[in-house]
Amino acid sequence: MSNITPTLNELLQTHNTHCNQHPLTRSTTPDEFLKEAYRINSHIHSLTTHLLSIRRAYLSTSPPPRRAAHPPSSRPPHNPPQETTYLSPSARDAIDAHSQTLLRDLAASIRQLASAEEIRRDTAARLSAKKYAKGVLGRWAAGASGGEKSAEQVGEEGRRAAVAVHRDSVLWYLGRKLEGVGEVQRGMMERRLEREVERGRSVLYKVGGGVGAGEGMDGGGMSGGGGGGLKERAGGEGRNVYRGGGGMVEDEGRREIEQQLSPEQLQLFARENQDMLKQYEDTLDQVRTAERSMLEISELQTTLVQNLDIQTANISQLVSDSFSTTDNVGGGNKELKRATERKSTARMVFWASCGLCGFLVTWDLIF
Repeated sequence: MSNITPTLNELLQTHNTHCNQHPLTRSTTPDEFLKEAYRINSHIHSLTTHLLSIRRAYLSTSPPPRRAAHPPSSRPPHNPPQETTYLSPSARDAIDAHSQTLLRDLAASIRQLASAEEIRRDTAARLSAKKYAKGVLGRWAAGASGGEKSAEQVGEEGRRAAVAVHRDSVLWYLGRKLEGVGEVQRGMMERRLEREVERGRSVLYKVGGGVGAGEGMDGGGMSGGGGGGLKERAGGEGRNVYRGGGGMVEDEGRREIEQQLSPEQLQLFARENQDMLKQYEDTLDQVRTAERSMLEISELQTTLVQNLDIQTANISQLVSDSFSTTDNVGGGNKELKRATERKSTARMVFWASCGLCGFLVTWDLIF
């Protein structure tokens, strides 16, 4: 899009005005509630951005990259740093723990902010009641009934209700954003768990296939070098071993197979079995860790949803109260106008008393 600032300046000069060349600066608010809300919102935004930036590396199941042949100092200085493409399992676990800690801290901060706002409302309501309780007698003397509220009191209550609605909306917004970042974290952990399980299954399948291929090759070599061969024995004795179904026959067949394999091959198979068991145990540990983390995040999200429901109900109640306050302000103004128009009983008593006192004083002076 082309720059139309010069054209706009020319049009403004024809009307004897000009653009404001000074940049607008954001005014700092003295409200501590909004300062804390901005701080919480900033932390939530930073956590969301961080999780989305490392999502690809967090979910990647590729092996760790090899080190570059040239030293890091040989890289040109003007090139930006490359994005992280690999994270070790310990780094992923650290990210999960750190994210959960931040989520709990942010949820606690929101609860503290809500409790502080509740205390402020109660204090303001008590101070207002104490302030306007002193003027009840004066309003009665002016002709208004004791139960009616002045326009100033009704206006102050309306302002308090508007501030309460605004701050409840801020708390609701923070809760929704925290719930969203919790969903992002939980989705990443679920996806990582699924990929780890799929990776474990594929590794076990590949290792099992390699063992079967090794046995076939060993059998072929031995059948070519020996007289009987493994295939002939597998055709006769092997069928008898597996068809018999007895423990003694299976043990004999296992011993015969072990006698036909070399010690190196037996060690290789044992090592492969140990690797398979270790891989399976590591996968189970990761699954258990991810499951515990997901349960914690689910509990946190349940608490957030309950708090959001409560805040939504409070906001609806405050909105209805603000509408009723507006109606009360209009009704109060009408009542005040009527009170000023009609004759007050207290005023009539006062003037009658003044007249009687004046008459008595005059009577005493004359007679």
